[in-house]
Amino acid sequence: MFNLMASACCRLFSRPCFRVYGKGRAESKWRQIDVYAISIRDMDSRWPGPFFRGTCITWCASAVAVGWDFAETLLREQLKNPVSREHPLGVCGGRLRDWKRRLAAGGTEWYSASEVMAHEIGHTYQARRLSWLYLPTGLLFTLWREGEGWVHFFENQASEQGLFGGIVNGSVSDELWQRVGRTHFC
Repeated sequence: MFNLMASACCRLFSRPCFRVYGKGRAESKWRQIDVYAISIRDMDSRWPGPFFRGTCITWCASAVAVGWDFAETLLREQLKNPVSREHPLGVCGGRLRDWKRRLAAGGTEWYSASEVMAHEIGHTYQARRLSWLYLPTGLLFTLWREGEGWVHFFENQASEQGLFGGIVNGSVSDELWQRVGRTHFC
């Protein structure tokens, strides 16, 4: 019930810049998740960094907020190297910031915008399971980020579970297309 109400509120006040397919590794069906681009989450925003500037945040099981700059980067990545539900992308090695673990899993030291989206999709999986408890739990544990120990469980699980299945065809907003200098999805 909480996730339905939260999703309805997001759509009432804003329009998604695109939708993505996502699921947790334990889920059998893909879900469509709305991605909202908000300028206060841009890297050059004057808002405080830990909570707004340069961050992505999952509000509920079907809504993720990002900066316009992140949305542009993700769209450009997907135009160049698209993922799909048949060939989804997870976070390499199950961690965004542990470069040794990422290299050992055959990835690169640095994570991509698509991997960050997979991480956020992992949070939508948590939100789906936790319902209204997701927001206070996320608020409490997200500040510790990934790492070793029990306080990092929430973030570690998001990176381990999230699967990004690509951008939903036809869902990219005109404003985002204009920002990347294109007129249609190709």
